[in-house]
Amino acid sequence: MHTRKAITEALQKLGVQTGDLLMVHASLKAIGPVEGGAETVVAALRSAVGPTGTVMGYASWDRSPYEETLNGARLDDEARRTWLPFDPATAGTYRGFGLLNQFLVQAPGARRSAHPDASMVAVGPLAETLTEPHELGHALGEGSPVERFVRLGGKALLLGAPLNSVTALHYAEAVADIPNKRWVTYEMPMLGRDGEVAWKTASDYDSNGILDCFAIEGKPDAVETIANAYVKLGRHREGVVGFAQCYLFDAQDIVTFGVTYLEKHFGTTPIVPPHEAVERSCEPSGRYR
Repeated sequence: MHTRKAITEALQKLGVQTGDLLMVHASLKAIGPVEGGAETVVAALRSAVGPTGTVMGYASWDRSPYEETLNGARLDDEARRTWLPFDPATAGTYRGFGLLNQFLVQAPGARRSAHPDASMVAVGPLAETLTEPHELGHALGEGSPVERFVRLGGKALLLGAPLNSVTALHYAEAVADIPNKRWVTYEMPMLGRDGEVAWKTASDYDSNGILDCFAIEGKPDAVETIANAYVKLGRHREGVVGFAQCYLFDAQDIVTFGVTYLEKHFGTTPIVPPHEAVERSCEPSGRYR
């Protein structure tokens, strides 16, 4: 049974320091049994960064109608009328991004951003700075909490989570100068000032596949591809917390690498043919429609 003290010490050994801004992607199952459960993991994370540090997570929303309204799909009138609007103070978190986020949301002093589908949660001195503002159309790119996390010198922690979980690399996708990026539209129920539900349409980069070749089911997306290439450089930290294999990345460094990687391989004039770098999972630039 893992204790708070043991998890805190393991995080510190991994490279987490007092004052750090830490974005956590966690698998509680991978960590193993913890005395006190997920609340203890949150407490250990906060102990590791100390009172001057901030912990951030990707909460999203368990009631997000993203799939139901994607690219012109429309809910029936009854569903639209009865769908509860997103309220950062009460909304649940998306389980697919890890159960730990729900416990971060419930932590004293936690702040949550207002974008329903890309909602972020943060606890610590930088919580408000990170989470406000967060408007539709700025999910993970410019103007988002992820951009502020990167610019403020954050670290991305994979706590038993796979390499395709580095959310900061979606920011790299958004800002990289490459042609033929995929876009999506969707609708979200927002709470109006009058207390009524107002359905708002958003248009944003497709984080499920920034290019056609990264949207093939069963194939690595851009995040996983970039992360795998980055770890080969050895500029990160690896270790074990509980039973979980963990990675710690400097967010600015991996994002800079990610932008360069995308522009180098998929820019208007790619320097290296993509099929040589990503195991033929993508076609050379110019072949996209």
